[in-house]
Amino acid sequence: MTTTIYKVYPNPKPLIDVISFITGPPSPLNEDQRSVNAQLIVDCRCQLGECILWDDLTQEILFISILDKTFHKLNTMKPDVELETYLLPKMIGAFALLENPPTPNTFLVGWEDGFQLYDVVENRPLSEMSIGESVNPLGLPDRLNDGRVDPTGRRFICGGCMGNSRTTPLKVYKCEYNQKTQQLEHEAIVDTIQTTNSICWSLDGKTMYLANSPDLKIHQYEYDLTSGTVSNKRHLHNKISGFADGSCIDSEGYIWNATWRQGKGIGYIDRICPQTGKTVFQVHLPDNTSEASCCCFGGPDLDILFITTAWEHLDPSTELHAGGLYAVKLPKGISGLPEKRFRL
Repeated sequence: MTTTIYKVYPNPKPLIDVISFITGPPSPLNEDQRSVNAQLIVDCRCQLGECILWDDLTQEILFISILDKTFHKLNTMKPDVELETYLLPKMIGAFALLENPPTPNTFLVGWEDGFQLYDVVENRPLSEMSIGESVNPLGLPDRLNDGRVDPTGRRFICGGCMGNSRTTPLKVYKCEYNQKTQQLEHEAIVDTIQTTNSICWSLDGKTMYLANSPDLKIHQYEYDLTSGTVSNKRHLHNKISGFADGSCIDSEGYIWNATWRQGKGIGYIDRICPQTGKTVFQVHLPDNTSEASCCCFGGPDLDILFITTAWEHLDPSTELHAGGLYAVKLPKGISGLPEKRFRL
């Protein structure tokens, strides 16, 4: 079942020749020599675009819009193709690529209320819901939010997002596949969080980065690759303006973090040094778009940063392209890493 978010934006086409963009030169540096500007790729107007991933096998950009209950696919090798948008039965907070998926469009999905293997194109489940405690015991508007496959490929780490005016904190979970029972199982690794974001790992996999967005900080934890548990929480980075949203890691171990500003200035992506916690480079959004929500590296050389945005909590007419998909060809020498895949 294929649908679109808004009838006024039916299956929007890319605004640029994507192949030329990918194979072309890097975007020019700004005068400060420490920042570049992204450009609008698809004017898809997601209310809450999130969890953007590059599928290196299909050369597709994949992302979701949580509040619109939609899954999006854009094949970057076909500039004439329209953005594919699939309506889902409930809110999806995050998803993961699979190794050897049972169907081409099956992902590990973090729904609003748990984890499941799901074919987003055929709109059908391929597993039961995960076994474990309720991830949102009070129900909506609490839900799962940011998530990512760990360096081993054996776990999907994903945490909750408290609804407006709630006072009961949520948790961060590890979801694993039990080979004996052939069942997804989840359990908490962080017991108290308001809004989970920025989950990613250091190059050696022994440090996990995590933000509780309302406190304007990114933290780092020691990550046990054998058990999938965390310890020794330490502060890494303060947000000067806005909130820490989704993150990814580049090939040198720097953290790229989307900064959500909710109408109070232009959104941007920080490149953060893992040793000092300082911002060493930035990507700025155009069009006064303030809510940068997540980012990933893509393209054949993983040297393009793709960025989702949103217009949640805003009057969408105040930011004409908020919710669009943005991208930037990064300076020579900067590239990302292939996305880890969840092993069944």
